[in-house]
Amino acid sequence: MYRLLIVDDEAIIADGLCEVLGNIREVELDVYKAYSGQEALNLLNRTRIDIVLTDICMPEITGLQLLETIRSKWPECKVIFLTGHSEFEYVYTAIQNDGVSYILKTEGYNKIIETVINTAGKIEEDLKKSALVKQAQEQIVTTKSLLQTIYLRGILNNELSLSEIRQQQFDELEIPLSVKKQVVMLAGRIDDIPKGTPYSVKSEWFLNIKYIAEKYLSSKTRFAYLNHDNSTLIWFIQPAADEDGQSGEEVWNDMLTFVKGVAELMQESFWNSTGKSISFVLDDTHVGWKELRDRYFTLKMLLNYKIGKGEGRLLSDTTLLEKDFQNSSVMGKGGLPNRYRTDDLAEILENGTKEDFLACLGKLTEKLLKAQSMHDIVAVEQYFAIALVILSYINKWNLTEKIAFKISIYQLMNLEYHESWKYAVEYLKQLGGILFEIQEGEEEKRAQDVIGIVQKHINDNLHLQDEVSLIRLAEIVYFNPSYLSRLFKQVTGTNLSDYISDCRIRKAKKLLESPDFKIHEISEAVGYLSATNFARFFKKVTSMTPQEYRDSKLIK
Repeated sequence: MYRLLIVDDEAIIADGLCEVLGNIREVELDVYKAYSGQEALNLLNRTRIDIVLTDICMPEITGLQLLETIRSKWPECKVIFLTGHSEFEYVYTAIQNDGVSYILKTEGYNKIIETVINTAGKIEEDLKKSALVKQAQEQIVTTKSLLQTIYLRGILNNELSLSEIRQQQFDELEIPLSVKKQVVMLAGRIDDIPKGTPYSVKSEWFLNIKYIAEKYLSSKTRFAYLNHDNSTLIWFIQPAADEDGQSGEEVWNDMLTFVKGVAELMQESFWNSTGKSISFVLDDTHVGWKELRDRYFTLKMLLNYKIGKGEGRLLSDTTLLEKDFQNSSVMGKGGLPNRYRTDDLAEILENGTKEDFLACLGKLTEKLLKAQSMHDIVAVEQYFAIALVILSYINKWNLTEKIAFKISIYQLMNLEYHESWKYAVEYLKQLGGILFEIQEGEEEKRAQDVIGIVQKHINDNLHLQDEVSLIRLAEIVYFNPSYLSRLFKQVTGTNLSDYISDCRIRKAKKLLESPDFKIHEISEAVGYLSATNFARFFKKVTSMTPQEYRDSKLIK
């Protein structure tokens, strides 16, 4: 839908154009009118306008002066001037601007309709121009580092499917790694950053270690860098090339030895340039891209694994940590707990679907289901991590009473209610399904309430054109006009403009069935200032003039 503003200081012209253009069906228009340049400016200050159809000669603010303001506020807005033969020279300079055209007043409604439809088509073409695609590509180049971060973080967080991890994407983002090869991670963290350290200072430190790593790692490896959470730094590393005469494992072992050696140089160089120490953990296992998340949690735990009070640690053996979990039955790859981040679940509860929730819950509870005992401490931790996310969501949206009629909420935080982990997981699935049922119901109810407010306002104010404009209706419910238009169609199955027309027809018919109202009074009652325009509208919809309709009803 495009917004069209008609500006003319002669009310009869503005009203007539508004009625004619508001009823064309070749393009969906939201039509507004203004009786002066100042009134037009007031509307342009409130909302975006796509097309302005304006007279040239108006008192106080002329059409050309209005053009200057339009160009500054809404550069993409198209302007159509209504001109007389004597005004052509006056407007000639203005119409040299892109997006400006003119119509002679003598050419009539058909020409105006044709020009407006063509102008709307031009807007559509502009949106599809290859120049916009080229501009987007240029922006991708300038923000490639950011896109690399988003993509690598998506891989590490297991947010991308296997089909989305492909070489073409690596090449486009200039990630110098191979999708077909496995990868090793080096994790780092700057030690003991003082509280209150400005973000600019920390950013400088992160850049410093990034450049140091590029210097030392580039000679024998290919790698990509990721600042994962503004504290944990990750390098994804592969051998630069297979060495002649070496087996696959020999190549990887050689590379791990190299990285371990230069990591010490990186620590020393970072200390010399910043006065800060940095600790590293080098994974001892090369894995596929979809297995990185498990390995990342292992490395992060090792970074937090305190051994004395020393700083600048360099660890390269994950078995150091495994002995602390040897009695746990909930084990992931390498013997470490397979913990999935529950913030994914929280995000899905807010913005996802029931299917997304069940898929994420499946990942979160996959290893939990293998626990042999309901007292397994790691399994208990995982369960309550999930339960706390769900409980937080319930409290945030005040859903306790709504849930109580469908399922026992007390089972959520009381494991003794569950016979086994299988029953506990099944309970979480049922509770999640109920939450999404409630969420869908609440969303539908809120939408119905909003549309009800809009419909009531329309029916109460049909006689006031400004009060039933899309902009005004959107202001009442605090939405933007485009969203309200889409929501109205989604909820009612009817375009908002068609609904307003239907309301006008129904009210007009009801009033016409009574002989107490004159036709010009009925015209005003349904929002038409001109009885002629009302008659044209009524006949177009009913195939009868207002008088013919009245006669047909009164005869009976």
